[in-house]
Amino acid sequence: MEFKYDLRDLKFIIKEWLPTETVLACERFKNYFAMEDVDILLNEAYKVAREVVNPINAEGDKNGAHFENGTVTPAPGYAEAFRFLQQNGWGSSSECIEIEGGMPLIVYKAIHELNTAACPALTSYIKLTSGAANLILRFGTEEDKARFLPKMMGGEWQGTMCITEPNAGSDVGDATTRAFPTDDPRIYRIQGTKMFITAGDAGISENTIHMVLARPAGATSGSAGLGLYIVPRVWVNEDGSLGRKNDVTTVGIEHKMGLKAQATALLNFGDEDECLGIMLGSPPDEKGCSKGLAMMFHMMNESRIGTGHNANCQAAASYYYAAQYAAERIQGRPFGARDGERVAIIKHEDIRRMLLDMKAHVEGIRALIFKGFYYLDIQTNSADKEKARACGEIAEIFTPLVKCYGSETSLRLIAEAIQVLGGVGYTQDYPIEQYLRDSKILTIWEGTSFMHANDLVSRKMKMKNGAPFTAWLAIIRDFVEKNHEALGFATEMKILDRSCECVQEIKTLYDSWYKDFQEKKGHIAMYAFNALLVCAQVQVAQCLLEQALIARGKLDGSLDSENERIFYQGKVSSAEYYINQILPSVFYLTDIIKNAHDTILRCPEEALSVQ
Repeated sequence: MEFKYDLRDLKFIIKEWLPTETVLACERFKNYFAMEDVDILLNEAYKVAREVVNPINAEGDKNGAHFENGTVTPAPGYAEAFRFLQQNGWGSSSECIEIEGGMPLIVYKAIHELNTAACPALTSYIKLTSGAANLILRFGTEEDKARFLPKMMGGEWQGTMCITEPNAGSDVGDATTRAFPTDDPRIYRIQGTKMFITAGDAGISENTIHMVLARPAGATSGSAGLGLYIVPRVWVNEDGSLGRKNDVTTVGIEHKMGLKAQATALLNFGDEDECLGIMLGSPPDEKGCSKGLAMMFHMMNESRIGTGHNANCQAAASYYYAAQYAAERIQGRPFGARDGERVAIIKHEDIRRMLLDMKAHVEGIRALIFKGFYYLDIQTNSADKEKARACGEIAEIFTPLVKCYGSETSLRLIAEAIQVLGGVGYTQDYPIEQYLRDSKILTIWEGTSFMHANDLVSRKMKMKNGAPFTAWLAIIRDFVEKNHEALGFATEMKILDRSCECVQEIKTLYDSWYKDFQEKKGHIAMYAFNALLVCAQVQVAQCLLEQALIARGKLDGSLDSENERIFYQGKVSSAEYYINQILPSVFYLTDIIKNAHDTILRCPEEALSVQ
């Protein structure tokens, strides 16, 4: 099937919905980008996604990355595609902070979305390189930047994030990788093992720059004692040239359910006690505390948002394939017309239900994601410091919503796309089953869904005594108040208004549970996931309604083409469907949380397993 993507919706987000001019007016961008560049960039990026990136997707899944005799061989075409994107401005040089000519996130991430949908196994290599480079930009010395960034930006080298260990996954503070001082106060000897490292050894570049969490000598226990180190696979001399191998050993790569072309490595550091790392930030203070994890959180949060975005890209691609199939597949007759002509299955009511369900969710979650990117653009680049601070706080609230709701929903949507195709959707003759396998890991990557739900209820709801969370909810309530009489959307506004009350009830309930923490701590954890679903669906609904108001205004005016009329009618339909058929679920989810039934806590652990 032909790879197709909804370029029009991406352009709508940037050119008609978000206040993109505010971002482009920032000092960093005003001399480089203008609104008229958006179409040019996205049109060319779509061509790249279709002609360069998508052709390696199925072949990569079929052949995978291979490990033999200590060497990783990448899937066919992956090294070439990685270098093409990096060298031609479609990768890290356009995404990284403080890089001259770098794009706003709301523009770059639309390009990244096209490439991720075209080949999900490839773009994490670029995202991790960008994340590692951003850590060096934020916390490295000028010498570090000169030493590593040129070749990371140019595609010769790639980057990784090394956190997880065999006995320390989500409990990062239990990590045992060590860092020992040398005669140079910034250089340490690194010893330890890291696992599940995406791109840990991908075989696509001449060097890999690992960002490694390790505990320096004399550091305290737990996460507070971890430092952060730049650990090249091949040592990089001060002039940027390559030196000796740096005692980083690839033990093997994982055999996975999906993303088979994306090498996920088990790495040993310092088997011969000759692995060197360059410390970022300061050495441990007098209490043995380092800021390694705090620094790494910058990369982790980028990856968390990227994980939710990746998931929605795959759901979107699956939806577009399903819609393409439904328009072409002739089967059955209209319901109640036994003697009628056979029709394309898109004319059957249940197929239309599934397609609209996918459309509404994909567009709504995409809107959630890009509104988050807008907040991050303002936080990082606005000269208005108060506005930047407020946008940054709301972006923090968005992060768990994007990661958890995006990744969890994608699985259902991709399964629904397979359902549209019927039996052939379950075969490898069509591309959707690969997306289902590729996307499952995204509910686990960068923290499980519960971890992000717990982050929402235990941190984001409570930070600064709840002021940012209250401000976030107030934005949605203000929107409802200003538009409650909007022509054609009175019912939807009422549902959204009632949904906001649900969020407030949950916030009040959680506040009371925290006051009685020892008695209610089980409830806090037990209902966190449901609480996140409520918040995410309310935010998605508001985004869709904002877009629908714009679309309704366009429909009330004169339009250039029938395609434009159909597009705007589709935006209205997405909002109407989501708010009338999806958003009401927050009412029963809120009731479930308020009822706080404790069967989960009372059920014997032995009853949960086979004895």
